[in-house]
Amino acid sequence: MKRGHMLNPRGILFDLDGTLVDTSRDITANINRAFVSMGYPQLPHEIILSHVGYGAHFLVQKCLEENYSDITVDEKLVTTIWEKFREFYRVHIIDEAQPYPGVVEFLQSEVRPMGVVSNKPEEMVQAVLQELHLDHHFKFMWGRDTLPVSKPDPEVIRYGIHELGIEKPGDVCMLGDNPVDTIAAKGAGAISVALSYGFTPLKVLEKEAPDFLYHSFKEFTRNILSAGK
Repeated sequence: MKRGHMLNPRGILFDLDGTLVDTSRDITANINRAFVSMGYPQLPHEIILSHVGYGAHFLVQKCLEENYSDITVDEKLVTTIWEKFREFYRVHIIDEAQPYPGVVEFLQSEVRPMGVVSNKPEEMVQAVLQELHLDHHFKFMWGRDTLPVSKPDPEVIRYGIHELGIEKPGDVCMLGDNPVDTIAAKGAGAISVALSYGFTPLKVLEKEAPDFLYHSFKEFTRNILSAGK
């Protein structure tokens, strides 16, 4: 990780959950609503969050496999609970969600092209940002189902860089709180920026050796040069 360096990208890509917006309580509440609707007990907040990052279908599957040993986990059950989660989430999408400190101010003042690349379903990505009145800051807001590929596949970052209108991958930084963000960014040749305030433990983030690592969004904003400088 680079120390003492200032970021000076021409474009910026963001993850959503745990990066721009703290959606943790809404994610865990709606997963638990789905489990309870099927007759299963609720899971602790921290256990559910430990599986966030690879999409809701994966999240449901891992929660079932690792915490409900008395049931047979198959694709039909996972899909049923995943669909119930999406139904609950549509109704309770921002009950508690809030942008992290410094996010709104940065987006309002930033002139570089920006996009969102999430592993959340696209409709939910757009709904969260629209409900929080942040959507107009971005050229695009992509989810796991927007393109044929998703993080950690670097191809999704290459698509994003092209959509920003920037030729060199090294002129774009990708911010995220999960190893999939770092893996995808580095694979595409973009600048990887890991954020430890999200849903992933610091030690897990450090294993992927991101180019930069910040412990708050405001720390990131203090270390990025204003556009044109």
